[in-house]
Amino acid sequence: MDFQNIVALLIVFGIYIYVKKKLVPKIKGTIGENKVSRKLKRLNNKKFKVLNDVLIANGNSITQIDHIVISKSGIFVIETKNYKGWIHGHEKSEYWTQTIYSSKTKFRNPIKQNWAHVYALKKILSDYRFVKYYPIVVFTENAKLKNIKSNLPVIYTRQLLKTIKINAKEQNLSIEQINIIKDKLHQLNLKGKKQSKKHIKQVKKHIKERRKKEILKICPYCGGKLVVRKGKYGKFYGCSNYPVCTYTLKAN
Repeated sequence: MDFQNIVALLIVFGIYIYVKKKLVPKIKGTIGENKVSRKLKRLNNKKFKVLNDVLIANGNSITQIDHIVISKSGIFVIETKNYKGWIHGHEKSEYWTQTIYSSKTKFRNPIKQNWAHVYALKKILSDYRFVKYYPIVVFTENAKLKNIKSNLPVIYTRQLLKTIKINAKEQNLSIEQINIIKDKLHQLNLKGKKQSKKHIKQVKKHIKERRKKEILKICPYCGGKLVVRKGKYGKFYGCSNYPVCTYTLKAN
């Protein structure tokens, strides 16, 4: 095989890896978010204000939130996952598992991922400390939720509207407050490829820093000490600043 053929094969292989590792997950994620966006359009737009694919600067970092629904009862923060196969996970684990036949793949715990979004919104909307937040993780119908242990909703797309409506019965916000919050988030929403790339870099950096702190048993959220606690599902590490900080880490 001559040099030119070798170079051509390497280029083709590089394109294949790029498409598989970068483009395919991004496309799948977008498809899943679009499915949820279409569902949310069915909510009464006088009672519910919906924001999709929100990118907000929070200090020196940027937070990307799939969907935000603002209602009279509070703010629903929705994380969407478009995965296939069986999904296994615990709310206190750092990673969950996707199983397709004999193949197993780990991915970041979407509940912890979504809590980070809630904390960012609380900081941004600090003038509304009384607002109640409802974190929800939504998987598309391609997945089969197996052995999911969570006190927070981890549901299928078809269950989303019902879950929102069940939790939207309390009166905590007026129509005027709902519109003010929606307008503020809309104004803060960043757009553009440059901001998206910055967000991805920050996420990777944040994950590395969080892992270092967890090894040292330091809370990555507030800097408190992680101490061993015993809960419903066994031992875990909890922040010493609880209940102000609710960060948890599964014990090995």
